[in-house]
Amino acid sequence: MNGRKRAAIKTSTSIIPVVNQESPILPCRILLLTRRTIYEILARLPIKTIFQCRSVCKRFLCFISDPEFAKLQLLKSQVCILIKTQPLQNASKRLQLAHVESSGSNLQVSKLNLTPKSNLPTIDISHMNACNGLLCLVGSEKDYNFYVCNPILGEFITIQPPYKDRQRGSFWGLGYSTMMDQYKVLQSYHPVVESNNRYVMAEIYTIGTGTWRSIGNAPIDTVAMPFNAFLNDALHWFPCTPNGSEFIHTFDFNSEKFGTLPPPDHFREDDKKFTNYSRIGVLGGCLFMIYFTNSSRFDIWVMKEYGVKETWTKQFVVENLYLKQGSWDFYEPMVVLNNGEILMLYNNDAVVCYNQKRKNLRGTKFFRTRSQFDATAYTPSLVSLDNVAKGEQISRMQSTKDYDRLCTDDFQDCVDCGAQLVNPICSFPPFGVTYGAVNYHNFQADIYGRTSENRCAACTDRRVTPTKSFLSLWNL
Repeated sequence: MNGRKRAAIKTSTSIIPVVNQESPILPCRILLLTRRTIYEILARLPIKTIFQCRSVCKRFLCFISDPEFAKLQLLKSQVCILIKTQPLQNASKRLQLAHVESSGSNLQVSKLNLTPKSNLPTIDISHMNACNGLLCLVGSEKDYNFYVCNPILGEFITIQPPYKDRQRGSFWGLGYSTMMDQYKVLQSYHPVVESNNRYVMAEIYTIGTGTWRSIGNAPIDTVAMPFNAFLNDALHWFPCTPNGSEFIHTFDFNSEKFGTLPPPDHFREDDKKFTNYSRIGVLGGCLFMIYFTNSSRFDIWVMKEYGVKETWTKQFVVENLYLKQGSWDFYEPMVVLNNGEILMLYNNDAVVCYNQKRKNLRGTKFFRTRSQFDATAYTPSLVSLDNVAKGEQISRMQSTKDYDRLCTDDFQDCVDCGAQLVNPICSFPPFGVTYGAVNYHNFQADIYGRTSENRCAACTDRRVTPTKSFLSLWNL
């Protein structure tokens, strides 16, 4: 090549202008859907993904923070497993949430730590129960307070008992009154009297009022209140008595009265003594109880229609139990997986899986710890204390800079649907495919509902990694 050609090439390359190739700022076309449709889509996501979606953009934060969305999500929420560790040493107890799905003979587990950098005094928490995704944590003898929290949102309130110098009773719990649309905390106590009469009183704290009310006498029996036993606006339990109980005991948060429910018809006089070793709770939206027939088998009875004795049905039979480790082993059903297997807590130190076809138990390894732990079924929700505990001082377990930034009024991160595209060549395919009542793009979308790497105007430094393609979740 001669010198003249080389000079021409050098001259031509030197004058090529440099073009700043930035990704176009595209509108969020998901927002063209109706609000109800967007809510239906988001409500079907696992709770961990919904939690991540709060940081996608301000519009998504507004959707997910809407009390109406919280109600819809609670109805469609997938049952998870809540795990509370019990360290052997004087260390802080921790809460973990595990979402479990079956994949053939394997278990797919997605975990979410609920107490990192928490100022909630979990070290002294001795008991807890759940209602609509809210937890009621009860302090030990050193801490007489009640704590009502939503561990998903990181919110909690502290409820002080009216008197700290009296003896606390054996039962308590958080419940919800549908008639009054109020959350309430129930507790029993022993009044200070000079006589030797042994009796127990009960009182109610309606969240948002700041006051306790006495509701009269309460059952004197000792109670081991189950965690997952709130159903139909009532708590359920078996009293712990030497002779057992022939009824399921209840407390209705609408009428604020104690009551009973009948067990299955086959429940005989001799069976009462086994209620101290039985379990009661909610499984598949119905009340269940365990009935031990012998040391190697138990039946799971389900009340198909609440309050109707004739609807008790023997739903599952669990056979070939492990050899007893002590005088009596404890099994607590938690979740029925989509392949029919039943996840159960075994003796507070293992989670086991029962295969109904093979009729055998197998251990699982999705949670390992040297300490004892409690695991129970838990339905996470987005019910915010900002909406149900107005008038209370609400504290946060943790906060994130992204979340706080999104909450500010002057932060705008979504381009309006009618905004002009920076690059007119880059446009969205039309809404041409319909499944049911929902339209969706016929292209591979990410969590933002945008193609490729195009994002909201101010979301470029805060991407969320979705667990699935958003597209696959739109096929309702």
